[in-house]
Amino acid sequence: MIVKSRKYWRRRERGQIYVLMSLGIVALLGMAGLAADIGVIYGTRRQMQTAADAAAIAAANALQGSSSVAAGYQTAANDAASINGFTNATNGVTITTSQVSCPGAANEQCVQVNIAQAVPTYFLRALGKTSINLGTMAIAGGVNAPGCIYALDPSASEAVSFTGNVSITASCGLIDDSSNSNGLYATGNGTIQTTSTGVAGNYNSASLGNMNFAPTPITGIAPAPDPLASLQQPSVPTCSQAATTHGGSETVSGNNPTVNLAPGIYSSGISIGGNVGTLNFLTGNFGNGISFTGNLTTANFAAGQYQNGGGSGAAVTLTGNFGATFASGVSFCGPLKLNGNNAVTLQPGLYYGGISITGNSNVTFEPGTYILAGGGLSVTGNSTLSGSGVTFFDTNGLGGYGPINLTGNETANFSAPTSGPMKGILFFQDRTISSGSTGSSIVGNSSSTFDGVVYFPTTSLTYLGNSSSSGYTFIIADTLTITGNASMTIGSNYSSLGGTSPLSSNTIYE
Repeated sequence: MIVKSRKYWRRRERGQIYVLMSLGIVALLGMAGLAADIGVIYGTRRQMQTAADAAAIAAANALQGSSSVAAGYQTAANDAASINGFTNATNGVTITTSQVSCPGAANEQCVQVNIAQAVPTYFLRALGKTSINLGTMAIAGGVNAPGCIYALDPSASEAVSFTGNVSITASCGLIDDSSNSNGLYATGNGTIQTTSTGVAGNYNSASLGNMNFAPTPITGIAPAPDPLASLQQPSVPTCSQAATTHGGSETVSGNNPTVNLAPGIYSSGISIGGNVGTLNFLTGNFGNGISFTGNLTTANFAAGQYQNGGGSGAAVTLTGNFGATFASGVSFCGPLKLNGNNAVTLQPGLYYGGISITGNSNVTFEPGTYILAGGGLSVTGNSTLSGSGVTFFDTNGLGGYGPINLTGNETANFSAPTSGPMKGILFFQDRTISSGSTGSSIVGNSSSTFDGVVYFPTTSLTYLGNSSSSGYTFIIADTLTITGNASMTIGSNYSSLGGTSPLSSNTIYE
């Protein structure tokens, strides 16, 4: 028998240790390689998710701001993803963008973005794994603003004031930006029911009298920015008085079944009297000032400019009891005054000097944007006003700035456009109007409804009106007084706008 020496066994043990150490090093290197690959994969997926989120938000913004589905929301998604390092059809990247129902809101449209890419491996190649397929998904869509009543003044006392015996039911919140210790004020009797009421400053609980707030107002909130600060204002056409073409005046008198009046600018204006069945203003420009006396059945105003010649009078003054229709393409270079019991159809366009309505007129506003350049919109008496798809833009013009003044005896039923740049906007005060300008009053009787955004960002507003049973209302003003002895409902039915409110932003759903 051969006996191995102790030295031999020691050398053998050392050899085994070398083998084990080598295997251990290989294992450690393998684990380090796996960790490195996993780190690369994790980092890539995180970047991919960021790109998908950005792409979904961009696509949702593009889709929301368009009146057309095919408005490039997929391009917006691809561009946003590319900025974040993932370009469609490049380096194995695939991006798909589609419209889907928002999670938990089947009637609302969201955008889903999927990004996929085969990511190459490094150390795992030794195990035959050359790439790993990664994919991320994001869904984005509109989320409605929490508030529907906003007072934007940062320091005014009684920035929001409730007076009289008024009860309000609103399916949204009230936000008062005033830091004043009496920023919220109420007197009278009633209930203010909202989803929440917040004031940046405070309120004197004793001043609330018998007005019950449900829930109790929260004080010391962070002021909310103007929710429509980024909304582009409508462009305002210029008013250029046409040169006089005739001296003296044009007069219609006698008994005339039909009168066709040719265009003309008369230095002393146009006077319509006698007994006229149908009066047709042919296409062209008329001035300087048109007035009516006598008995008229129907007046038809064709496209053209109706002007006052630059004086203080009105471009057109309708008095009496007749029907008047203004065709598309009409503009006014001077105030329009409706005095009497007329049935009038108006068209969108420039009203340089504003619109004044007194008496018991029945006025229909055709869809579009009404530019009130000076003079505003003043309604007194018991007139009936209606307009679907309308926006009133109140700005400077003839005589300076004129407010909206609906006194409360009229019946007004207005609704904002459901598409286009003024989607959801009913009244829009020019932001350049100084804060010291005369405030507006929109007060309707119990049958009046105002569906849309009522926006007076730099001036005060007195308001009392309802949403229609299938409508919605937003009230945004520098300071706000809600007054009267009535119940008021502020709705939140945005079905006419595709389910998303005019004060919505886009967010990631998942």
